[in-house]
Order: sequence, then C-alpha cells, then structure tokens
Amino acid sequence: MKLFLLSKKNLELSKEEVIALTTEEYKLIDNLLLLETNNIKELAKRLAFTKSIYELLFTANKKNLKDKIKAYDWNSIYKKDFCVRASELKESKLADLIWNKLKKPKANLENPKTEIVFIKKGDQIYATLLLKTLKNNFEKRKSHLRPEQSPTALDPRLARAIVNLTGAKEGETICDPFCGSGGILIEAGLIGLKPLGYDLYKLMLNKAKANLNHFKIKNYKLIQEDAIKIKERFQYIVTDVPYGLNTSIWTKQRNKTKKISITGKNKKESIKELEGFYLKFLKKIKAEKIIIIFPHYVKYKKFIKLSKYKITKEFSQFIHGSLTRKILILKKD
Repeated sequence: MKLFLLSKKNLELSKEEVIALTTEEYKLIDNLLLLETNNIKELAKRLAFTKSIYELLFTANKKNLKDKIKAYDWNSIYKKDFCVRASELKESKLADLIWNKLKKPKANLENPKTEIVFIKKGDQIYATLLLKTLKNNFEKRKSHLRPEQSPTALDPRLARAIVNLTGAKEGETICDPFCGSGGILIEAGLIGLKPLGYDLYKLMLNKAKANLNHFKIKNYKLIQEDAIKIKERFQYIVTDVPYGLNTSIWTKQRNKTKKISITGKNKKESIKELEGFYLKFLKKIKAEKIIIIFPHYVKYKKFIKLSKYKITKEFSQFIHGSLTRKILILKKD
C-alpha cells in the first residue's frame, strides 16, 4: 500500500490527479491518500500537487505503537543508514526502538538512505518508508521566466495537474485548441506526451514555439486555426479558454467580425457572447475527454447541457476577488 501526502491548497484536485493516473479504489484521511500502485517512478515524474510518496509499513495507535515497532522486521527495508521523522511524536524514542532491531544500525540525519516517517492523523499513526519527495521545478517554468511571456498563462503546477486529469499515457497526444504561449503544451511535453496546439494568432504560436524549444520539447505540433473550425477528432483536450478579460475573442455576427471583451459598459451582454462562443466551441469540437477551465462568471452548466458533453468532475480555484477558475472534466453525454 502506498501513501501520498497531498497538498491542501486544493485537496480535491490533488486527490483526483493521483486517481486519474492510478485507480479509483482509495482511502482518503485528511490529506493522506492510500491506494495500491507500483508505478512510483512515473508518478513522481508527473504529479503536481503531491508532496511525497511513502510505502505504508503498518498502522498503530499510541497504546500499541511500541509493540508494533518491536514486532516489525526493520532489516527488510533498511539500506546503509537511517533516520526517523515524526509529527507530534518523540523521534528519539522511536529511533532508539528501531536502532535496537537493526543488525548494523547507522544514523544519518542529513541524507539517509532509509527515511522512516511516522505520520499522525487523529488517533491513527502511519508508519511509513519515504519513497520519493517530489520536486519538479514548477517555479522555474512560470510565465515571467520563459522566453515569451503571457499575462494569462496558467501556473505550471496547475497546468500539469489538469494534463494529468486526462489519465493519458506516455506517447499519447494532448491537444490545446487555445494554446496561447504554450503553458499546457510544455507540461504535457515534459512528461512524455505529444503536445498539439492550435491558436487563432500566428504571434501566439510563435511564442509557444519559442517556449517549447526553450524547454527542449521536440515532439510538438502547432497549427494556426480558429478553435471552432477544427475538424479533427481527439482523445484528450486540455485547455484554458480565453476569458475576454486580458485576452480577445473574435466572432462573426451578421458577416461582421466582432471583438469580445467583458470590460466596459455592456458586461452582461459580453458575458452572454462569451457563453455563446464557448457553446459553439463545445458543439464543434470532437474529443473523448476534455479538461477545460471556465471563469466563474459564465453560466457554464447551462451551456454545457446544450452541448454533447456532460460534467463528470468539477473543481474551483480562487485566483483573486474578480476571478475564480472552474476546472471541469467533460465526457461525451
């Protein structure tokens, strides 16, 4: 049994990201997710909102913890040296008990080969072996640190998480019909997926190309096309649609091209036009599974009902007072 220590910033999203890549059979205790999997190396490479992954050795409570430590075969997991970490428990006493059970014990508090971690949640204590601490350098890939910046780009950690929600396996294609400067495509490419991006503007595609090349992603494809004119069928779509706040959307009305923005005096009218644009996109696009982000101020449930898709999962991410992102998993109705 493996134990995943999840981020509490968005616990539901953190949980679903792991489940999408593993199994639906799990147990959640606060921010600890327990499930069966052997694919630790791949998961550590991919996950965005998991802090650490552990092997669950045994569970205990305060009354029987000492007896369970004495009964456990610590030599079966011991490599070279060890340390003990514990929350709300006395590490030194636990370490002494384990020391006495080892054949050739050696302590290493800085960089141990064997890190034994006791995690307390309520009355339950989880004795674990640390398998992996996740460090994926998301901070280094933020928009302002890329060759080509975009004020509307998703945080790389969130972009990675929503790519993972597809459950796509290495080598499969992830399509972003509104790819912009390529943030979602970058995260897809870094974990061995094939990024395919569309955008209405050549300028944005050039930015995406520069950013993808900067991160040495080779298997990508970029196409200049209006999202509502895409005819291809996809297995997975992952996209953060234009909101009309800091970006622009062009639509045709009575043979005239019109730019939509929700700023200004006609905010309600502009939001309705955005909703109409989103509905037109969902009716046109063909995909088995869509991970899509809408702004909270559009009535997304209403227009999704009018499309050929249905909401299977929904998450919220607060950005600031005027924007909360609604992250949806859509499948064919």
